[in-house]
Amino acid sequence: MILCFSGTGGSRYVADALAEGLEDKVVSLNEIMKKNLEPSFDSEKPFIVVAPIYAWRLPGKVEGLLKKAKYKGSNDMLFVATMAFNSGNADKYCQKICSSNGMNFKGFTGIKMPSNYVIAGAMNSKEEVQEILKKAEPVIQETIEKIRSSRNLQKTDRTSMAGLMSGPVNCMFNHFMVSSKNFTVSDDCISCKKCEEVCTQNNVTFTGFKPVFGKDCFACIHHCPKAAINIKGKTEKNGRYLCPEWEKNKV
Repeated sequence: MILCFSGTGGSRYVADALAEGLEDKVVSLNEIMKKNLEPSFDSEKPFIVVAPIYAWRLPGKVEGLLKKAKYKGSNDMLFVATMAFNSGNADKYCQKICSSNGMNFKGFTGIKMPSNYVIAGAMNSKEEVQEILKKAEPVIQETIEKIRSSRNLQKTDRTSMAGLMSGPVNCMFNHFMVSSKNFTVSDDCISCKKCEEVCTQNNVTFTGFKPVFGKDCFACIHHCPKAAINIKGKTEKNGRYLCPEWEKNKV
């Protein structure tokens, strides 16, 4: 069973490829969060977590869900993380997830995908996106072969001061940077409520014709069809990113 969380489609792209190669199924953690369901999973095959790296770790809401979830069937859990650059000590925190619920940690690997951190700068061009996805394909296939042959996954990327980046820096990032207090909505907004639909934390509501944001919501910036949502003074010119497969299929 492949447990997938995805904001802009990169992790879903990888999860779908793994599911096809391993003849397995994808379960959306987004949907579980959105509907506030009790996480309970049953699979005779190993559990494969696919999620993005946010500030050198899996998203806090993903870590929290996996720790409290109940698992039946297999006791093995593997982690495949999508990332723009590197993963810090994310693998060590994934080991802690397994330790907290009695699962066997069977490895961690990272797969590079296009960046979607819109605060940091301009998004990749379409040509750059295609090149990154092309380079990811053999890595995905290698991951499939390792899982199919029951080999542990291996972390191959390196991060300078990984403990610091995944520890204190990650904490500061989540406290100061994951905030929608400076969000603005332009008059291009068409009240389509796509932002409300994609927010897994249900932190978007509508007052009149424009959205009002709770404490955190970033995926909505990329999903807005009119690019009407911005972080004041920082993102207006940076473009938006959705994985081409997500955009094509509207998953």
